[in-house]
Formats: sequence, structure tokens, C-alpha cells
Amino acid sequence: MPSEAVMDRTTDLTGRALDSLKGRIDAFHAAVAAAEREVAAEVLRRTGEEDVKGEQALIELGPFAVGRIDPDRFAQLLGVAEAPLTSEAVDVLSRANSILTGFRAEPERHVVDVEPGGDLRDAVKAALADFGRAYGAARAVELARAGTFDEVAHGHLLGPLPFRLWHRAERQLAPPLIVRVRGEDCLPVGLGEFLDGNLVLVLIAGGPTTPAPLSRLITPGTFVMQTADPESLSRLAETEHPGVAILFDEDRPGQAHFVHDPDAGEATWGRLTVDRMPSEAEVGRGRRVPMWVEEVEHLRALAEAPPAPVSTPGTPSVAVPDAVPQERRAAATKVGAAGGSGVAETSPEPTSVDPVDRLAAWLLSQADLDGPAASGAPEE
Repeated sequence: MPSEAVMDRTTDLTGRALDSLKGRIDAFHAAVAAAEREVAAEVLRRTGEEDVKGEQALIELGPFAVGRIDPDRFAQLLGVAEAPLTSEAVDVLSRANSILTGFRAEPERHVVDVEPGGDLRDAVKAALADFGRAYGAARAVELARAGTFDEVAHGHLLGPLPFRLWHRAERQLAPPLIVRVRGEDCLPVGLGEFLDGNLVLVLIAGGPTTPAPLSRLITPGTFVMQTADPESLSRLAETEHPGVAILFDEDRPGQAHFVHDPDAGEATWGRLTVDRMPSEAEVGRGRRVPMWVEEVEHLRALAEAPPAPVSTPGTPSVAVPDAVPQERRAAATKVGAAGGSGVAETSPEPTSVDPVDRLAAWLLSQADLDGPAASGAPEE
């Protein structure tokens, strides 16, 4: 069981990580709150409550209105006459509104604890699916408005929505997560599938980890950091790329400290700054020694500049290619990384413009984001 000192340290690091990501947290909750208000107003308006508005206007006009003004036509001029929703559609709006109301601006909601011996990837996947309920509810509202909501085809939208089904715009406003995990359970290579859009993850590692657990997640368009300094998280908070950081609970010599910033250069070695590269002696021995050595060697290979141009008398110099074209790097930023396979997973692409897309844009309007893609089928 962790000592009181270790728990206090973890609590302190969690608070500082929340402070660093406050802007991102606030942006997500502001969008959800705006959506909740809109849906609540829609429920009132489409169930006939707004008829009171027209009646009140007639009362205010007094005797002049009696016998001269048709209440129904007057209501149309006020914009309050509209075909009522079916009872099924009203139920969908009410359920969606309850989901959105549950997303109060509570920073602690963004903190995830991985149980001892638990799977880091599964914990992140479940947390993101829970946040996806807000996006699913918004889509369900638009389908209900259009009279096209079908419980069989769309019922999954009123439950947890997996990250793989999020629209592009939703991924751009993805809520940040702070994940507390024991060092021995900090195996993050499977997180690559979530590093898309503008999602950022902070892993607070309690206890020793392998030297460079995040080294395998370094791709041209992904911000990656390992540090023991909470102040460094400000760089992660400000990046316009998907990103992941490990915040160590102690400054140990056997753990590499580095930053990979996609905006820092064209070549990998130009984007990667290594502040500490553990030696083999510092890495020490453990039950995963081959993995430890491979991580250090992989990080060292990424950080090394290429050889100087090769030339011989009488022949032109031949430069060793070392850069990733800017357009490829920009494309990688959009699609993120896939979990350790090296194959990027893209968000679903739209096949046509439909009401679902309009609501996704509406939900994210405060962030000036657009371009949602069509959703897929519910996760099995």
C-alpha cells in the first residue's frame, strides 16, 4: 500500500497537472454547457411551453387584439409555432439533456486511476468513451429534431461513445485526461490509437518505470514528453498537436527526460531534445531488462543527427536524407498515431452532409471548429 508521503506527492502532482490543463478543461465544459442549455430550451420550445409566449403577447396588446388577431398566425410571426415532436423524440431530447447536465465543470472528472495490475490502455479507453457520451447525446438531439432517430440504429448514441467513433471536430476539442498509474503498470505503447486531433494525456507514474516508456509513441505529428518537473506541462497544454506526457513522481537517474515537439524541426533528431539519457548502469536490472535496453537504444537512435554528407575527391557530395516532408508531417498531425503498429488511424470520413454534422458543428461552435465526419456503428 502506498505510503502517506507517496500519496501526498501524487495528490500534489495531480493538482499541478490540473492547473496546467485548466484552459483545455474549461473549453470542453463550456461547449458542453452551451449544448445543455440549447437542448433544455429545445425541450421546452418543442413541447409547447413556448405557446405561452404568444399568449402573453396577446394579453399585453389588450382589447385591441380581441377579434382582430388570429392567435395561431400571430404565433407564427413570433416564430413560436412549430410542429410538435413525437413523444419518442421528446424522450430522446430529455435523455440527452440529462446526459449533458451530468457533465458539470468538475476537474476531478478528468482524473483517472489505474487499478494495481490494471491495463493503462483500457482505463483511458473507458474514460474517453464516458466523455463521448456528451458528443453522442448531441448527435441524438439532432436526429430527434429531424425526426430520424431510430432506437435500434442510434440508441448507442445515448451511452458511452468510443473514441474511434468521434468526429474530427470532436477530437479537436477532446477533453484532457490525467491518468495516475503505478510505475510497473505504466506500459503506454497501446495509447497510440488515442493520439489524434488535439487530445492530450498526462500520465502520473508512481514508482520506477522503464527508462523511456514513451519513446515508441514518438511520431512526426505527436508531442511527447517525459519529465519530473510539473512546470514543463505548460508546453503540453499549449501544443496544437495530440500529445502525451509522463510526469514522474521522483527524479530518478534511470528515467530518461526528453521532449519531442513536432514544431521544433523537420527531422526527428531536430524535434527531439533529450535532457537525460540513462546509461546502461543507471538502467540497472529488472524483470524486463531487454525492454529497458531497447527503449534506451531506440531513444538514442531517434536523437542522433545523421552522418555528415559523404564525398570523395572528384565526386559531388551526397546528403543523407533526414527530414520528413512538411506536408506528410502535417497529415500525421491530423490522423495521430496508431497503437505501436506504425499505421495511423483516421477518424471516420463523411459521405454526405446530414443533420448529425450540423449538430456537431453547433456543439463545437465556441471553439470555431468544423469538419465533422460521419459516425460508425456501436462498439461490440
